[in-house]
Amino acid sequence: MAGGVYALRRQPVIIWLRRARRRSTRRRAEPQRLGRPWPWTSAFLYAATLGLAALVLWKVPAQRAAVPVSAPLARPSPMDRWLHRLRVSSHTLTGWLIDAIPLLGLIDRPHRSEMRWGAMMETGIQEVTGVRLTNVANLLEVEIPLLSRIPPPRKQAPSKPPLVRAPQSVLDAVEPGLPGDGGRVWAVLGTDPVVGLYQTHSRESFWAYVNPASPTAYSTHWSHTIVAVGWWLAEDLAREKIGVVQSRVDNMSQGLLASYDESYVTAEHLISWFPTVRLLIDVHRQGNPVNPAVVGGQKVAKILWIVGTDQLLPNPYWRENLNIVHQLVAALREKAPGILYGSGIDIVPYRYNQQLRPGSLMVEIGGTNSTLAEEKRACEFLAAAIEEVLTRIKAKAP
Repeated sequence: MAGGVYALRRQPVIIWLRRARRRSTRRRAEPQRLGRPWPWTSAFLYAATLGLAALVLWKVPAQRAAVPVSAPLARPSPMDRWLHRLRVSSHTLTGWLIDAIPLLGLIDRPHRSEMRWGAMMETGIQEVTGVRLTNVANLLEVEIPLLSRIPPPRKQAPSKPPLVRAPQSVLDAVEPGLPGDGGRVWAVLGTDPVVGLYQTHSRESFWAYVNPASPTAYSTHWSHTIVAVGWWLAEDLAREKIGVVQSRVDNMSQGLLASYDESYVTAEHLISWFPTVRLLIDVHRQGNPVNPAVVGGQKVAKILWIVGTDQLLPNPYWRENLNIVHQLVAALREKAPGILYGSGIDIVPYRYNQQLRPGSLMVEIGGTNSTLAEEKRACEFLAAAIEEVLTRIKAKAP
């Protein structure tokens, strides 16, 4: 319909007349409301945080009781510092709970009580009668009073093994070419030897003193072998007022493989014929070239101690042997800095006849390229170190 105009207050007013629409009785379908999306990312992070916290409470100690010597030295993390401030014990989750609620400890580890009727009766009878039911001798004395007048048997002291003396024919045996002591196979310097020396690889020599065509640095020219080195060590020990015996038996007479079997017999003879020996030393040189040390402006053969353990075969003395070697190494390091090969100690799984007695040692002086002059100088420092350690051991002995 068309609209009309009326004049009201000088302002025209336009009125539009529209056809009224019928309200529909049908209800419009409302749009379906969508549910809120689940925050999966937040839920995952929250669960991961809870899992990490549980792992910390379950596995991470609140305060380290000790740090292994092989652990790297690093600054503690913030987590370490935070756990340290809590001052709780280094337990798992149970320990954390017990620290928080102490009464839980009674539930977690209840105290068990048990009635031992037998022990109670035995104690009561002993208190009343003074008789121990578990002591047969005491029971017999109660039944037969005269038994108490019989003196107990005297305990006999264990008999000492008979002293085995070396056959005079062995002590007088001589082999041409052996250095010093008139070429005796068993060289004894001083009385009551305290140090015993022998050479398992008696034919070990040095490249400068063997035939250039020889495939190995071995020789039977004894003054150019490790036997001569052992003799120089014996002489230096004698100068230190230490009695010493050196076996110059050729333990390689049956070859290299049988040398330790032969030297075992040699070492057994040495400690049985000379029971005063405290240190039994097997003298070697290394099987490879070793550059000499420079001590006091002179070249000196380097020294390495070999300590056999019980890793493969029983060796009840290896820890005691290692303790003695540590003292010898300290003395050598003080007297001749640089004379040690590496750390001065090589711990090996083999026994090398060091299971015979406490103080069974093995020393390697120099290598295949060493000179006799370098070997001889090393023996002087070695003898001084042995004298110092023996004096210390003697002072501690009861």
